[in-house]
Amino acid sequence: MAKLRNVFSWSHSSAHAFESCRRKRYWSKYGAWGGWERNADPETRTAYRLNKMTNRFQQYGIAAEDSIMWMLKQVQAGTSPTPLEAYDTVARPLLRKTWDESKGKVWERVAKAGCLHEHYYPEFCNLDDRGLMHAMADVVKSCIENFHEHILPRLAHVTPEMEIPIRVVGKGDPEHFFFEWVKIYAIPDYVYREDGLLHILDWKAGAIKPEHAEQVALYALWAQVEHHIPPEEVRLSLEYLKFPERKLVPVDAEVLERVKERIRESVQDMAQYLVDADIEQNSALPKEEWDLSYDPDECRFCEFFELCRSELRRDMGPGFP
Repeated sequence: MAKLRNVFSWSHSSAHAFESCRRKRYWSKYGAWGGWERNADPETRTAYRLNKMTNRFQQYGIAAEDSIMWMLKQVQAGTSPTPLEAYDTVARPLLRKTWDESKGKVWERVAKAGCLHEHYYPEFCNLDDRGLMHAMADVVKSCIENFHEHILPRLAHVTPEMEIPIRVVGKGDPEHFFFEWVKIYAIPDYVYREDGLLHILDWKAGAIKPEHAEQVALYALWAQVEHHIPPEEVRLSLEYLKFPERKLVPVDAEVLERVKERIRESVQDMAQYLVDADIEQNSALPKEEWDLSYDPDECRFCEFFELCRSELRRDMGPGFP
């Protein structure tokens, strides 16, 4: 079998991580590479394992989104699922599996097993186990109920033939396209065609953030490159499940140009941390060249905190956790 090659890639989330902390980009893209191999050194193996970590916010997002997609498929099959059925069928087993693997430290043996930041770094969690379990369940139930009441009626008419299949994380190489020879990951949550328009929806189980509009604007570029759909035929919407609230994101040729320029500038900045700034070779400079976050408080919420702890204590003093 041919050896896997670490190809330079870009995504909205990786750009955000790079801007907040260069070292985080290093650990996730380079420091963790090869950590699955038997002969990997301890640091690489640890980085690979930590790179699989999630937190309660990510986990209830996954559970909510899987549940609402299940509801959509049930409606398409001619049934009328209730929010409770969606929670009991999809969300509850998923949350329980992740919780049990995390508490049982299955990740010590299986790197891809569930591992919650709140369990791994309990010193940074302000909830006990009972409070954490209830918080996750309550948010997921609220998201499912809001989807059922406010969003599902708008989508109940969409048939499988109208949908655009999306390659998701965990099932091969996720949805991507190439822009100026750079691999760009863009994974919209739900896409369908209707009346000559391409509708792109992105589910959000958490708080409203300004950068979400920038994220979905990237999907308009994906639509143009992958499906040859001009921006005037694309409809972008952010579907906030927790509140609920819907935000339509306008897109035109000018917006796409801003997206392209954002990618170019970000790729150029990332390239400065590669040997000879060569993204084709994609060989990282030494770890020490990748700056730690300028805001150490952010480190408390980072999955890679363990790997940076000694440097942070050296820089911040022994009082740093």
